[in-house]
Amino acid sequence: MNRRTFLTNVRHSLKIGYLPNAHSQAPAVQSLSPFDPYDLAAQFTERALAIKSEVHQVSSHAASCQRVCDILTKNQATRFMSWRDEFLPIQGLNTELVQRGFQRQDSTVPNEPANRREAQLALSDVTIGLTGAMAGLADTGSLVVSCGDGCGRLASLLPPIHIALLETRLLFPTIAHFVQAHPDAARRTSNLVFITGPSRSADIEQTMTLGIHGPKELHVILMTEYPNKTDVQNVHASI
Repeated sequence: MNRRTFLTNVRHSLKIGYLPNAHSQAPAVQSLSPFDPYDLAAQFTERALAIKSEVHQVSSHAASCQRVCDILTKNQATRFMSWRDEFLPIQGLNTELVQRGFQRQDSTVPNEPANRREAQLALSDVTIGLTGAMAGLADTGSLVVSCGDGCGRLASLLPPIHIALLETRLLFPTIAHFVQAHPDAARRTSNLVFITGPSRSADIEQTMTLGIHGPKELHVILMTEYPNKTDVQNVHASI
């Protein structure tokens, strides 16, 4: 069949073809029940452990700082990369770690090619990255991490060990609850990721290996004591 005949057949088919009218339908709005994030800590911990994360439940900022130091010491790490203090739930944590003898490496990588390569080389052998977390999902043990200027994604992606600081008040039962509470989360950041355990990959024989495309270890420091717990419960109950 030549080109002219083919196009003639197409035009003829379009004239006699039946195209049903399309009617847009708004998706049904799911009704989500209220919840207390503090009641989700046990479920989140259980699911996170099941996907090979390590969860450290602490009851104060001082205990959180000590747990970070313990992980650094255990892994014989003298340097770490982290988000800036204003993006971490523990103010002054970076300063405290430096005062204890650890060296902070800024995870910001400049755009200029020469400076960029120098910064990348400086970060290449840092073994621990420290970040906050926007939320935690209790049904999967996942973290929601929002990145941007001052809270770059390299800290959660490049080092073989990732430490994430998560406040219990930021736990949600499911991703649906999170999206309902933060409908514009993806539009307000340059990078929004859901981290479910350490990085993992499987070959053609389905042999699972951790740490191929990201951190081999994920430590979640779950901070459970806050003075405004009642206020947080009321906020979540209204979602």
